[in-house]
Amino acid sequence: MTLKRTLGIVVVVVTVLAMAGPAMARGSSKWRWWQNEKIIALLKVTPEEIKKLDDAYVESRRSMLNLRGRVEAERFELEELLSRPEIDADAIREQNRKMEAARSDLAAERLDFLLKSREVLGHKRFQKLTEIQRQWREERQKRWEQKQEE
Repeated sequence: MTLKRTLGIVVVVVTVLAMAGPAMARGSSKWRWWQNEKIIALLKVTPEEIKKLDDAYVESRRSMLNLRGRVEAERFELEELLSRPEIDADAIREQNRKMEAARSDLAAERLDFLLKSREVLGHKRFQKLTEIQRQWREERQKRWEQKQEE
């Protein structure tokens, strides 16, 4: 592989990593939807279910905080390798694999919380929650677009 091509790949990787940072930060919502009075009423969420969701949330957030730290540490190591004057492509690939494994573990933790929510709510109420969230996203998008037009 030529130096020019290697540098091109490095630029692409760094750009993708820079874009991934903000997306990772947004990855986990801190909004506890099961504490929202409207949603509690619409879905008929019981106090016991709220407790289960709170407990699952706390456990999941702790885990996600640790996993985010791991992702950041692996990203730092990758950036360090990429910033060296001499390129070690094998080491860079291996470090990228480590970073992607950490990101995968973080995604798996998010999914585990989603599954726990689904387990607590059951199929029908989970579908209703999904629809409520979709509607709220659409409304938020419309408001944002209207604001951009002003």
